[in-house]
Amino acid sequence: MRAPYYVFSCLGYTTSETPVNAVSKGSLTIKLKENVTAIDEVTVKPEIPRAKVLLKKIRENKEENINRIDSVSHFKKLEYTTVYIAVDTASNIKNMFNDMEEITMTLDNQDLRFSPVYLAEENRSVNDGEAQSLYTKKDGIFPRLNNAIESMVLMNVVVDMDFYKDQVYIMDRGFISPLNSTAGLYYNFYLNDSAEVNDTKYYHFSFAPKNQHNPLFTGHFTVEDSTFALTDIDAYISEKANINFVNGFNASVSYTKQPNGSWFFNKQDVKINMALTLNKDSVSKYSSKRVDNISKGNWLINKVTLYSTSDRLSEVNPKNWNDQPEFKSALSLDTAYQKVSVLKNQQVVKAVDAVGGMAMSSFFNVGKLDIGPVFDIYSTNKIEGTRLTIPLRTSEKMWKQFSVGGFIGEGTKSKELKYGANVIWQPGTNDNWIFRARYSNDYNLVSQDKYLRFVKYNPNNKGNGNFIAAFTTREKNPYLKEEELIELRVEHNFESGSHLEFNPYYSTVTETQYVSFNQNGSLIHSYDNIGILLNYRIPFGQHYDKYYFDRVYYINRIPVININLDMGKIILPDGSFNDYGFYGQVHTSIVGRITQGSVFMNYMLNGGYLFGDAPYDFLDQPAGSMSLGYAKYRYNLLHHASFAHNLYTNFHMHINGGGIMLNKIPLIKNLNLREVISLKCHWGTRNNGYKGIFETPDYFTNNDNAPYSEIGFGLTNIFKVLRVEYVHLLGNDYAGSDFTDRNGVFFRTEMSF
Repeated sequence: MRAPYYVFSCLGYTTSETPVNAVSKGSLTIKLKENVTAIDEVTVKPEIPRAKVLLKKIRENKEENINRIDSVSHFKKLEYTTVYIAVDTASNIKNMFNDMEEITMTLDNQDLRFSPVYLAEENRSVNDGEAQSLYTKKDGIFPRLNNAIESMVLMNVVVDMDFYKDQVYIMDRGFISPLNSTAGLYYNFYLNDSAEVNDTKYYHFSFAPKNQHNPLFTGHFTVEDSTFALTDIDAYISEKANINFVNGFNASVSYTKQPNGSWFFNKQDVKINMALTLNKDSVSKYSSKRVDNISKGNWLINKVTLYSTSDRLSEVNPKNWNDQPEFKSALSLDTAYQKVSVLKNQQVVKAVDAVGGMAMSSFFNVGKLDIGPVFDIYSTNKIEGTRLTIPLRTSEKMWKQFSVGGFIGEGTKSKELKYGANVIWQPGTNDNWIFRARYSNDYNLVSQDKYLRFVKYNPNNKGNGNFIAAFTTREKNPYLKEEELIELRVEHNFESGSHLEFNPYYSTVTETQYVSFNQNGSLIHSYDNIGILLNYRIPFGQHYDKYYFDRVYYINRIPVININLDMGKIILPDGSFNDYGFYGQVHTSIVGRITQGSVFMNYMLNGGYLFGDAPYDFLDQPAGSMSLGYAKYRYNLLHHASFAHNLYTNFHMHINGGGIMLNKIPLIKNLNLREVISLKCHWGTRNNGYKGIFETPDYFTNNDNAPYSEIGFGLTNIFKVLRVEYVHLLGNDYAGSDFTDRNGVFFRTEMSF
């Protein structure tokens, strides 16, 4: 049996034992040895991180919070938008203006002076989802560019920042919201802290993109504990994101609590700093600072939207809302409007407006005259050689609701004068009704698409898809016919936005050196054509710009559909009206864009059917430009004459990856390049519904009804302005044929955010 003993122990020391009989009377000294164990790291955490639990709650309550916002059916909105440009008053620019003080102003906390470029105010009343504009005021220093500034910049950049939506569309690209159900795939989230205010707890989060080169936000937001509703959010765009011309972006949204406990919008404030090149001092570590790092030449864009559910405002003149306590943070723009009035009368500003207006509308203004369309000035073909044309029309500065114009041109080879005249009249102050009349004596392409003007504003009908194509054509198009045309157009724009056009016409078409009309072995030198073209356009409420008499729709996520019906009759020389029956052609098209995050796809799909007694030049004839220029709505590998079908469809699309793959490649990602994939397809046939009046020339191929397709792979955003694409013919059905190339490399200038 073991003798009794004492045990001595202490945390961090080795236990010691001493027998009882060894202890004598008096004091006892015990020495313990340290017991030290080194460990690398100790992590103490709950089974599930608190941040994940809260984020899950936010997403679970997201739909309910959206419904609570939507349930506020009556409220007022005050919106004001400003665009300023930073000016260095010590630079040579001061020599262009008489008094810099008169045209510039100071902004808060900025050393530079600023000139206002565009100002807009609008007060709206929203009732049951219907917004009614009660007061509007806007002005800008570039009258011909105001529409473009409003549409291409403000509508794409300064947008509705509703972060409850899965994507927030900025610059027509989808930015994944941090409240998206899949946001965890794109963002890192951090629970910063919590605070208790008036017995209510709030959680504050930060978020940052996992890949800094993707178009994502960085920022922070706060949610209420009980409802998990947003109370405020600030979002920025990283300087590394593959976005052009953006030095800084900041969106701030705050919400206010309603008497019923739900949260509704209080204020949205969007700021953006834009320039052609990134500011050297704007590559701040903190994205929130970049919007305020301003250099000369920067464009500062700001849109503020204030909300109020006060019933009292219904009794106040909307013009005076900005003086009311409900909108106490509204700004006064009176001084800025005064600067705009002075600026737009400066000669330098007028010159910039004229050049910019030409780029947008294809017309260059010289006082009371417009020169254009500019694509008509220079063209080439095999009959005329190099064709120079002077196209003119009276401008808005002469008559706002009436215009008369025409063109005169001559080719270096044919030495033949071609000419035309046109008249446009808008009887009212709005464009509900527009009347046009036109006469021309000119050469036109056999493959000219009469429906292209409904898809693309002011298309180049002379055969060169763009300026690169015009100057790099390796073979001039010989397939032209001579046409004398008289037409009338009656257009009606409905309140819904849809458009109806009634277009009767009469033409005389004459053979040329390379285009002939043969019938049963006899050569027919010309024929007459009398007909009517009907068009119905459905834009689904899409925004448009108005350039003089024309509505211009841009490709975006809202499609535009055109339905056309062309009917008529062909009359041969010395023939009677009843020699041939009528012809008809149904043609439809749809144009639009599909966006998913940084990736978007532009598409155009058309199709049609020609039936009855018609000449072969009415058949659908897909053609290429035979140049180095990448052709939009033309085929890159086809020659000038290929197919001629009466039952047909064409599909054009290109996918812009927005850097979705290139942003992940070291070094390459710093170039901000974007992937491009294009696909163009044509299918057609000629059936018994078409009764050809003339024999179809041998240069058209119709023996094989296999679809024709070409696919392209390339890069865009090269130096922000250039697109290069390798295009390859798909399949072997047309490989080796004399009307198509197997592959090629093509170029196009294009700029986008």
